[in-house]
This record gives sequence, C-alpha cells and structure tokens, in this order.
Amino acid sequence: MAGNDTISFIRNERGVTVVFGTLLLILITIIAATSVAFIISTTEKQAMDLESHKAAVENEKLKIVSIDPVGDGSNWESIDLKILNLNTQDSYISAIRINDGYFRYYRAYEADISGDFDTYNDYPAVYNANHKLKIPATKSKNVHLNFSDIDIQGTETIDTSAWTNNSQDFAYSLEKHPQDAYGDYPYNFNLTYINGTNCIKSGNVTIDDENRQITFIGTDSGGHLINTTKYNITYSLNFPPYPVNKPFENDPVRVELITSYINVFREVFTPPMPLADVQFRVEYLPSGNGSITDEYLILDASDSIDSDGFITGYKWTVWQGSDQYNLSGMVVRYDETSLSNLTIDLKLTDDDGMTSRLSEVSGNITIL
Repeated sequence: MAGNDTISFIRNERGVTVVFGTLLLILITIIAATSVAFIISTTEKQAMDLESHKAAVENEKLKIVSIDPVGDGSNWESIDLKILNLNTQDSYISAIRINDGYFRYYRAYEADISGDFDTYNDYPAVYNANHKLKIPATKSKNVHLNFSDIDIQGTETIDTSAWTNNSQDFAYSLEKHPQDAYGDYPYNFNLTYINGTNCIKSGNVTIDDENRQITFIGTDSGGHLINTTKYNITYSLNFPPYPVNKPFENDPVRVELITSYINVFREVFTPPMPLADVQFRVEYLPSGNGSITDEYLILDASDSIDSDGFITGYKWTVWQGSDQYNLSGMVVRYDETSLSNLTIDLKLTDDDGMTSRLSEVSGNITIL
C-alpha cells in the first residue's frame, strides 16, 4: 500500500495545477501592473510635453527692433528688419507678411559689421516656410526682404582630364549642385569651355540630379565634345519673393511675423508727416555798407511730426527754373539772389528709417 500511495501521490497533478495557476495569476498581475504603470508614465510624459509646449508658446517673444527700407522715390525696393528674441529659447520664423502679401523667400544676416548673408552648403541661404529662419535665444537677427526677384548663381570647374576615351561616356560627380542647398527647386545651368566659350548642352551632356552627376556623352552615343581638360558649369536660380505690388514709400508698413509655434508678432511703421503748410518767411539783413538789404528765405519744418517716434532727417530740395539746390536741416536759409519762381519739396526720415515727401502728401510749395 505504501508503494501505491507514493506512486499515486507522484502522479497527482492537482497541486501542480494550483501552483501553476497561482504563478500565472501572479504573472498576469505583474504584467497588468506594468502595463498600467507604462500607461500612467506615457500619460504623464504627454502631459509634461504638452505643458512644456504650452509654456514655450506663451514665453515666446520677438520684437522688431528697427526697420531699414530702401526705395526708388516711389516704391520700396527692399526692407531690412532687425528682430530681437527676448526669450531664452530659439524661435523659428515660418512666415513674414508686409502689408498685403506674404514673402515666399527671403534672406538674412547677422547683426554685425560684415553684413554678409547667411550661407547654406556654399550658397546664399534662402529661407521660407520649409527652411525656417532661426532667431537665436536672447540674440537678434537681420532679415533682408527684397521685393524684386532673388537671382542666385553658383559656379564650379569640372576636370575632365580623366576622360581619355572620347568615344565613351564620362560621368563626373558635381560638388556644388544647387539642390544640395535648395532641395528640388528648379534651376538652369550653362556649360562653357575653360576659356568662356559656350558649349552646346543638348546631345552632349546630361545631369543626374539624384546622384549629383554630369555625364559627357561620348562620340559613339552622338556626343560632339572632345575637350578633355576643364569645363565651367554655372547654375542659375530665380526666387520670386513677393506676390503682390511693392508698397508705396508714403504708406505705412505693417509687419507680421509668424513663428513655428503659430505666434504672431505685429508692428506698424508709419511715415513721418510733413505739414502741408511748411512755414517759410523772408528775412532782410543789411549788406556790408549798411545801405542795401539782402533777402533770405527761411524754410521751417519744425511742426512736422512722426506719430510713432521722432524725425531724424530733413532734406529740402529747391528748384529755381532749371537749377536745383539741396539743403539739410529742420530750419534752413535759402539765400540765392532771387526769391521768385521757386518750387520747394521736403523729405523727412524718422528713427525707423521710414521716409515721407511733402510732394507726395500735399504737393510741392510754389513761390511765384
């Protein structure tokens, strides 16, 4: 009996089942607890990331410190903006709007004495919504907005001395391919001999943009180039930056910066206003012998105003017949021999670089 009981006990699997079930339950509990902990950890991380993002959005602060517009006497040709980042984190510009249009492309440079444009892969850096401009934390950056097309060129020399058999094709790796800097943006290229003579590209060369290679077609494939020294290749790209008409010089400039956090920073720069009735008067001063008086025309622009700053420059232009005289200052004296048949204009410049002309606001002053 004892032997049978022993065998029966050994073969009894009920205890094993209970132990296995208990272990399985413990394992499930551990897995469930781990899953819950992972879910809680992920949720906490998402909450922390969301809070961090919210804080970054709220703390982002850009300031347009100054504006430097350049015009042709009627419209602005370009505008330089100095942008200061007042936050301790970098900001990225997604879009810039001036008055009625957003700039598709623009350039930038450091706020130092050199004024050299930023470069990217040996080309001038062109920023847009895909290639965002970084404004470093606590620092400033100058943005150059050109209202006319941005034309960019790049050149490199191709050494074909290894092309010893002109009957066969020759592949050469390009080191300054423009798509390394501008992605898939379209470009044109021109191929010349080293002495500057143009080469006929059609049927003679092909460019593989993906592999950044140019292939010279051998004579067996219909090519006609036999030079085996060097060629020059010039790449040309055209970026139309501003889709609407250039703003007038005498109109306010409304600047809008949109960052990658979708924050919008706005500033309006208003041209200074010369009063329509610029003050002028005539002074009579005795001549050297005390008997004859000389006439002097005093031009006074002291009542001119700038609503968002102060005036820094006064430039007068006086026409007398075909003669032109230029004077500078808030109050000037015009002392030519005759004070008749005069046409007078005044140009003001304010602390933001904005300008305004009397002739564009109310018309020139005429003294008959």
